[in-house]
Amino acid sequence: MNVKKALFFLFCILVFTSVFSNPVYSELNQNEYFIISYDKSDEKIAKDILQNFSKTVPEINREVGFYDIPVIQLVLTHSKKEFDEYVTKGKLPENSIAMAIPALSKIILQNPKTLPPHTEFYKVLTHEYLHILLHSIAQDVYLPLWFEEGFVQYYAKQWNINREVQFVTDALKGNVLDLQSYSYHYPEVKKKVDIFYLQSYYTFRYLLKRFDMQEYYQFFDHIQMGQSFETSFTRAFGISVQAFLEAAKKSISSHSVLAILYSGFGIFWIIIPILLMIAYIRKRRYGRRLEEKWETEGAEHIPHEGS
Repeated sequence: MNVKKALFFLFCILVFTSVFSNPVYSELNQNEYFIISYDKSDEKIAKDILQNFSKTVPEINREVGFYDIPVIQLVLTHSKKEFDEYVTKGKLPENSIAMAIPALSKIILQNPKTLPPHTEFYKVLTHEYLHILLHSIAQDVYLPLWFEEGFVQYYAKQWNINREVQFVTDALKGNVLDLQSYSYHYPEVKKKVDIFYLQSYYTFRYLLKRFDMQEYYQFFDHIQMGQSFETSFTRAFGISVQAFLEAAKKSISSHSVLAILYSGFGIFWIIIPILLMIAYIRKRRYGRRLEEKWETEGAEHIPHEGS
């Protein structure tokens, strides 16, 4: 029995190694943050990624807080097919363009040359980097998915007007999830996955607005000491996770109503000046026509010389 267990364990190691090992790549170790692996033909792309993203990392670290972060290995895949093999083995959504493996401090990247124009490559890279950063802070603590996804979206600044409109639309339709039930797994339905990401972002942002940063950093202090997420949350914020999620869920409705009102008033304040301008122009035109009429009538009544 021990021999069988040993063979099974060895088999698992071999499979894990085959999944996450790299093809034959060149390596470029340029700074304190990253090692990037790449095919020789992609050297320029690899250097650009390393140079550009290394400028962003200090800003991210400064905003999140200074923590000991391991050197991260970036793996730049050469082709879409090669990246898809990682995605299939990692069971990622088909539209993923990067894959973080926090346990190995590794990020697998789809090559930018294989991506459509205007793809937000560096925002996605930032998103994956934040996954590793967060796990380096909470090494021995399980974090619920809603918190982790909210955290990385917030600091990666992945919110825009389109996402806000979609979030408000979902809320008005009653498409609001119980995030507590998705602490350990993502929704199975794609539509709910989208709602989950939006609601996770809003819930994390709501947390930062409701509590001060001192309490927020105390929360991470508890996490770093190995206390559970629930215990750390209650000790730092003085409220249970469940009670907080219920409050955040209720806040979604008021946020949606206010968003509609603000957008309505916004349109109102845009339209009113336009209407006033149109009225002013019409008034000026009417005044000019009236003056012209008076001048014409006056000229008709002026007696001509010699009459």
